Formats: sequence, structure tokens, C-alpha cells
Amino acid sequence: MRKVSIIVPVYNVECYLEQCLESALAQTMREIEIICINDGSTDGSLPILKRIAHRDSRVRIVDKPNSGYGKAMNIGIDLARGKYLFFLESDDFILPELCETLYELCEKHALDMIKTDYYEFKTLGDRVCARYKKASGADTYHHVIDCQKNRVVFRSAMYTWSCMYNREFINKYQIRHQETPGASYQDNGFWFQTLMYCRRIYLLDQAFYLYRQDNPNSSIHSKEKVYAFSEEYAFIRKKIENYPGDRDILLRICAYFNLTHNMTSLTRVDKKYTEELLQLILHDFLVYRKKEAWNIRELDAEFMKKLMLCLTEPEKLKARIWKYIDWNSNRLSLLAQYDTYILYGAGVFAEKLLFELEECKIWNKKILCGVTAVKNKGETLNGMEIQPIQDLMQYKDTALVIICAKKDTENYKQMSSNLRRWGVKNVIYSQELIANDLWPFL
Repeated sequence: MRKVSIIVPVYNVECYLEQCLESALAQTMREIEIICINDGSTDGSLPILKRIAHRDSRVRIVDKPNSGYGKAMNIGIDLARGKYLFFLESDDFILPELCETLYELCEKHALDMIKTDYYEFKTLGDRVCARYKKASGADTYHHVIDCQKNRVVFRSAMYTWSCMYNREFINKYQIRHQETPGASYQDNGFWFQTLMYCRRIYLLDQAFYLYRQDNPNSSIHSKEKVYAFSEEYAFIRKKIENYPGDRDILLRICAYFNLTHNMTSLTRVDKKYTEELLQLILHDFLVYRKKEAWNIRELDAEFMKKLMLCLTEPEKLKARIWKYIDWNSNRLSLLAQYDTYILYGAGVFAEKLLFELEECKIWNKKILCGVTAVKNKGETLNGMEIQPIQDLMQYKDTALVIICAKKDTENYKQMSSNLRRWGVKNVIYSQELIANDLWPFL
């Protein structure tokens, strides 16, 4: 009997595939099947699949011409024979206890699905650098939620991996991915459908899934995907039309994610697409206004202000966006030159800078914090030890030292003077690395 079917879509991932599959085979639960759908890979992915399948009969291979992520995932769902489904992206990997832990909770609580925290990770040589990510707010964990009575789970992190699904639930409502070839973000539609119909979901504050951030071929890095979100949310709107319950709230939630994703993409896509994307936001807005689903102030009042700026001042916003894209490119280039950053100062400027470094996803670098005089031994900044700045001068020739204090104050002048006296050359002011708000009136 197969308790869990692990579905792995595969396309040109020879660098990561073996680590992914070995993590699935290492599960403490033995009663699993691993369905690998090779979607027309042109690299060495298929030979790797064949070699591993020859060694372990639990690995099944479907080799097919390329037709896209959605089709590959749906084939895996249709072939699955496990009581529960789990999706594993082929450049990620999982910890050994995942299947056993999630299966037992699904059985104990008779769940439609379970969702867990996860790790984001990058590789640095042979080392895995990971950080823990929460799936949701504290009050949503450790109890069964009926999504049709409480739509709070739409506020949890949006992903379909690191979730286990009851296969009977998925098939009952014919929940599948959009199959448009070449499309992206097709997990959005699947995610939305599961939360539309789920009556019993459980959120677990443990992490077993490692989500890769350094695959250069991942769609999250694409600067060409202008219409991907709009196309996916048009697919979701069609699914809502057939929903037997309250469609109005679902359409407003759909509008919110459709428009927020496109607005976030304004700084992700190539600059030449900015105007086109702003026009697309207007188009999608008019679609929802026609359906009387555009006013989502109760979901996010600040978002509504941002949306109005997109609609009423597109040229001014475009100029801001272009300036931000150029500035951010220069910022990332500067940060990439150093493996160690020293924050000189431990106040509000240092806290803001740490947040920016998180957003830049350069958390595999070494970050140290120093002050002129440590007041209390053992004091920390966001869990990082605060040290005497002079103790960190051993790194002065290779690190980037960032002054975290208000510019032109006596404190700032003293810190600058200290660094000059110690012969530190790689110095920058923290505000030069902190992004200016695209939405200045908020």
C-alpha cells in the first residue's frame, strides 16, 4: 500500500535532481511512491532518473515531450495511488521525517490538507545556507480550520509544496493545474482551488521543506513574464464561476492577489515592460470593477492607495520604478563584492538595514554587528551578538562596513572618524542601502 505519492516535475535540473530524489528516498516512511514526470528535458535529467529508478522500484518515470509545468503536475496527480499527495520541486529537497509526520497528522485529524513552515536556502560551496520561514500567523497553527467558514488561510504563505493533500479531496473537486504551455505561476491556480474547497486544513509550525533560491533558471528570476499572473488569475476566475458557495468574497480575494502580484512585478520585470504592465493593471482592475469586486479595502487598505496611484499617476510611478530598478541593480552589485558586512551601530538604522538585507536574499553572507562601547554583555540585535567594533577590525580589509546612524549627527561623525583612524576603506552609510518607498504617501 502506498500511503503517500510524491510528485516531482522535472525539466532541465541535472544539477539539483539527485539531491532532490535522494531526499525523497530517505524518508522514514517506506510506503511511498515517487512519480517523476520528465517534461522533455534536454540536459542529463533523464539518465539520472533512470539510474535512480533502476536502484529503487518506488521511483516511477513518465518521459514525455515538453508541454509545461501544469500538464506535468496533472499527469502526476492522475497516476498517483497514494492516499495523500505531496509535491516536490526538482531543485528543492526535503527532510527525512516529512512524510511520516504529515501523514500521521492527516490521519489523526481527518484532514483535506496540511501546510507547514519551510526553509529558504542557497548553497555556498558544499554548505547549505538556510533560513526559517513561517507559513502563517501564530493564531492559525495547531487547530483544524474550515476554509469555507474562515478565509484567513488565504493570508498564509502561497505555495503548493510543503503541503500534503488528501487525494480523495483533490479528485472530488477535480482540482488541477492550468495546462497552458509556456505559462508560469500555475501553482497559483491550484493553491486557490484547494483553499476554495477545503473544509479541514491544519497548519504546522515545523519545517521539513527546503526551497531553493539560487537556481538561475527558476521562473521567479524571469524579467520577461508580463502577462503570467493575469493569465493565471483569469483561469482562477473561471473556477470561481462554478463555485457553489459565496462567490463574491472569492472574487475579491482573487482581485487582491491578481493586482498585488502584478504591482509587485513592476520592479521585477525589465524596465521596457513597465508601461505595458501598468496598462495591464488597469485592464485587470476594470475587469473586477465590472464584476463589482474591485473594492477590497477591507482586505488591505494600504493596497487600495497603491492601486489608485497605479491608475491615476502611471507616468510619475513609472519614473519612480525606473529609478528604483537602476538603484537596486547598483546596490546588489556592491553587496556582491563582499562576503562579510559589519553593521556599525545597533539601533533603528541597523534594524532597517537587516530587513533590507533579508529582502535582497543575501543572507548567506556573514553579517556582524559592532558598537563603540558595549553596554551590556550578551546583548543582541535580532539574535546577532553585538560586539565591540574594534574586535571586528580584523575584517576591515575585506568587509563592507556600514555606518548605522543618522547622518551628520555627532554620533555619526564620531563613528566616521573612528573608521578613518583605523584605516577602514570600505565604508558606506546605511541609508544608501535602504530602499526609498515607491508609494511615498503611505
